[in-house]
Amino acid sequence: MGLTKRKDGWYVEFPILDDGKTLSLARGTPGAKLKRWKTGTLNRTMAKQQEAMIKTDLMKGRLLSGRVTGPVTFPALARAYLSFPDVKRQSSFTTKQTSIEKRFIPYFGEVVLGAITPTMIEQYRETRRQEKRENQGPIKTATVNRDLALLKHMFSYAIREEWVAKNPVSHVKFWKENNVRDRVLDPDEFQRLQAHSASHLQAINLMAYQTGMRSGEILGLEWGRVDFKAGIIRLRPEDTKTEEPRLIPLTPELTDLLRALYKVRYLHEDHVFLVKGQSVHSVKTAFKAACRRAQIEGFNFHDFRHTAVTNMRRAGIDHLTIMRITGHKTLVVFKRYNSFQEGDLREAARQFNTYLTLGHSATLIDSPKSLKNKACARSSIG
Repeated sequence: MGLTKRKDGWYVEFPILDDGKTLSLARGTPGAKLKRWKTGTLNRTMAKQQEAMIKTDLMKGRLLSGRVTGPVTFPALARAYLSFPDVKRQSSFTTKQTSIEKRFIPYFGEVVLGAITPTMIEQYRETRRQEKRENQGPIKTATVNRDLALLKHMFSYAIREEWVAKNPVSHVKFWKENNVRDRVLDPDEFQRLQAHSASHLQAINLMAYQTGMRSGEILGLEWGRVDFKAGIIRLRPEDTKTEEPRLIPLTPELTDLLRALYKVRYLHEDHVFLVKGQSVHSVKTAFKAACRRAQIEGFNFHDFRHTAVTNMRRAGIDHLTIMRITGHKTLVVFKRYNSFQEGDLREAARQFNTYLTLGHSATLIDSPKSLKNKACARSSIG
């Protein structure tokens, strides 16, 4: 009972009663069964948080029974999915909850899962695509695809629970997204942006500009992850989007910035980036306003990753090292963030020409001057 450590992580165990509808905590109750949940983490502190959350859900009757006595409706799937610990611990949980409660349930209603067909989902896709956002125009293709991806994951959960046999979303085509961005902030633009940003945003901007860290990784950064002695930020699996640990080297400028922030830190707050002693949850509004004041167009905060990757490549850092720093797992995704401009191509031609004229050609073909020198040397020897 409680936490149990295994090779693949921590597990939580509680004695429960299952009435066919919900699970309830049943310590000391005759007939109670022991149920185990996987926390999905190797960190004991995170596992303890999962344990507390599951215990609370059991006490309040929020966890649905695993026993199914009849057909499962879509709202029942929604409640079970949102109660699933692996889903609740995701950073995107609030966004998923909003999509399910505000869009999916009103659309599908009390329909039984087995009656939901690919055609119904395609109709949802078309309806969603035709929606208009207030003062922002049509819904983006990527947004609709994220809805479909969430639906697909929900039905995968239903298959695991043996509530349905097939996933209807598997037969629905996702629209092709034209979301490849190629916007890189040049040094002059960055200085202009900093001049029009608040002090807390300046620090966050610099971290993104020089490391390529994601916004969530930056805003969630805690002092325990900063190793001043080694000059490295040590992100844990639970700190990253890919759930893999990562080492991020600090530049001298970033080291000076972090040391300055460390001197004025609040003892009650572990986060690095604060506003009035409180951790920063979002910079979206402040960043847009700073870009507007600096007259910088077509640049969003995530484009700092493009900028950092491109600048590292221009500095001569090999692509595998850059991928380790930024957390890109595949070359396909990495290439999307590695922007080439005309100046890069001209510089490549200049470097190649230098190699041909000063390096490669000198070893293969003697220049007229070198031939003359060799002739003089032979005559002097004779």
